Amino acid sequence: MKFEFDNVFCQMMEKCQLDTVVLLGHINPDGDASGSVMGTAHYIHAVYPQYKVYPYLEDTLDKGPKKMVTKDSVFDPFMFPEEERYAVIVCDTAILKRMAGREIYENAEASIVIDHHASNEGYGDVNYTRVSEACAENVYEILNWNKWKNAVNEEKQLHPNAADYVYMGILHDTGSFARVGESTFQAAAELLKLGVDHEYVMQTMHNDTVYDLQKRGYLFSKVQRAVDNQAAFVIVDREMIEKKGISYEDIHSVSECLRDCEDVKLGFTMYEEEPGRFRCSFRSDGKWINVNELLAPFGGGGHAGSAGVRKRTEDPGEFLNLILQRIEEMKNDKKNEKYGSGCCYEDLAGFQ
Repeated sequence: MKFEFDNVFCQMMEKCQLDTVVLLGHINPDGDASGSVMGTAHYIHAVYPQYKVYPYLEDTLDKGPKKMVTKDSVFDPFMFPEEERYAVIVCDTAILKRMAGREIYENAEASIVIDHHASNEGYGDVNYTRVSEACAENVYEILNWNKWKNAVNEEKQLHPNAADYVYMGILHDTGSFARVGESTFQAAAELLKLGVDHEYVMQTMHNDTVYDLQKRGYLFSKVQRAVDNQAAFVIVDREMIEKKGISYEDIHSVSECLRDCEDVKLGFTMYEEEPGRFRCSFRSDGKWINVNELLAPFGGGGHAGSAGVRKRTEDPGEFLNLILQRIEEMKNDKKNEKYGSGCCYEDLAGFQ
């Protein structure tokens, strides 16, 4: 059954007698989270001007997407909304503990969840989760773009707009279309027809300075190998952070770069974001090792090929060994093929 966003949204607002909606994403929002949140906010703003719309993103937003968000002439998503009665729409957030502005969600009168993670907890009054390459692709699929186009005065069309943001989300979560299927290309093509300027949005992908590259070169010099050299990883502790000025942004793309090496099947990083607390990012092809399943016992998750976990530990070496042991177990498990199946969760009964 196709998810009719407009019908579900209107039912929610009318049934609960609301005139305000707040949009939320996950903590430390990336391009997909910000693109999904801002794209949906702009859509509602154009198509349903009778409603007040407040997108909220943490200021820890990745610097690439932040280029576009700070140019927004309609919304300031870094201001914490303080409305009394409202609905919420949550995008690109699999589990409650990763939600930015969770208290906003918990005090809402009603909620809709739009996600693409296999690990989605199924929370919210209405939950639409379809496993795909990007939450923004799901946003594209459920919105009525003809209705949006008719609502926008093309002669005064501002950038960034709803289509720009959704395109940005797809661009970022697919690595500039490195990991896409036919449906993703079709969504991108239709968004371009709606007036998206590819070159304009691509500016959010180009953010490195020479100094950034020098720090990344240092990080690659610290790569270690394990599991018959098929896994490659980097550990960044507080000493390295303070001595070399390494930020999470510096290491954010390293796991993906390692995964894409011809002689590596899984790449991951461990970054000590505060004393005794590591933020870990894992990337694989989703077949050799499903990293969503890999991290489940440690409280993490995401997708088959992309997942993360935060871990408090005074002994990162012990945690590393537990990770490597689980990789070995999964690698040797003859049933490992079942890990790539994913799931699809749709609950459309909330406002019917």
